[in-house]
Amino acid sequence: MRRIGVSLSAILAAAMLLATLLGTTALRAQVRADPGVVIGGRVAVRVNVTLADEETPYSPVRGLTLAFTRPASDTVLGRTDEAGVVTVLLPPGSYTISAPASYAWKGAHYSWSVPVTVVADMPPVNLDRSNARVSGNPTRVARVDPSRQVQSSGDVSSAPAGAHSGDARTIPWLSMEVGAEGGLTRLGNGRGSHGSFGGAGSFVGGLGPIALAVGYRYTRIRYGSDLDPASLDGGSAEVRYHLRPGAAAIRPYIGVVGSVGQWNESASLADEQSTLRMFGGTVGAQFGLATSVRLHVSVTAAGTNIHTSQTTSTGLFAAGHVGLTFDIFSPAR
Repeated sequence: MRRIGVSLSAILAAAMLLATLLGTTALRAQVRADPGVVIGGRVAVRVNVTLADEETPYSPVRGLTLAFTRPASDTVLGRTDEAGVVTVLLPPGSYTISAPASYAWKGAHYSWSVPVTVVADMPPVNLDRSNARVSGNPTRVARVDPSRQVQSSGDVSSAPAGAHSGDARTIPWLSMEVGAEGGLTRLGNGRGSHGSFGGAGSFVGGLGPIALAVGYRYTRIRYGSDLDPASLDGGSAEVRYHLRPGAAAIRPYIGVVGSVGQWNESASLADEQSTLRMFGGTVGAQFGLATSVRLHVSVTAAGTNIHTSQTTSTGLFAAGHVGLTFDIFSPAR
């Protein structure tokens, strides 16, 4: 009977321990999702944790455990990666983000306890020296930009739609775009407009909402059954302004585009290659797919100038583009 009693006591103790552990959901809820995206009724909350001083302008806080706590609910735990970033999925509501253990850096210990409100389309949360509790004697004093404040519950309720944090304006990002396009091309040669199809790819680098896309475009133009197809190809450069960078599931942008390349006329009409230049505008949007891959849709309209050894002609290029955007480096998105 004594052995049975000991066994029952051990089982009860284990059950109580299990119940205690279940009361706090310790999830390493690191996910690959854009901040503010809603997935299954939960919001992707991204936290960037960095420290800085005069000697070290940027130091990511790696391997720091953060607790996301709200009243009468489980606590979710996450750990920052090598870039000092952690992303978790949370139901909407008011939370406190805290560090159960302090982080030692240059002779001082840093810890955080910051209130936030989790809502759709929220920007990343930034934890740094400006909102940390510091103990000890740091060897250097950080120069903190007062505009870089963490998003609070008041910030969420009062900020207009599409607002983003200070870091979203300054952190660089890089992505790659590929896709297919089709439209109409008129080259001022008196034969009217003709259907065109092809593809384009580019690398897009930005600093907050401003971005530069550099890529290549190839377009095939069909005149009809009586003439061979023509083609145009060349490099392109596009300057964009993203109206809602990073935080929103739908991210529209506007831009200007220029291109230099070759115009290859149908062999039935001419045999020489011509120099092609285009300049115009573009309107597009990216649709978040809850990962680092997004659907990309855009429309481009540009004037063309074709120059040969004997003549110069103008025309119009218009095309719709559908493709995918792949994030390469995007800590603030």
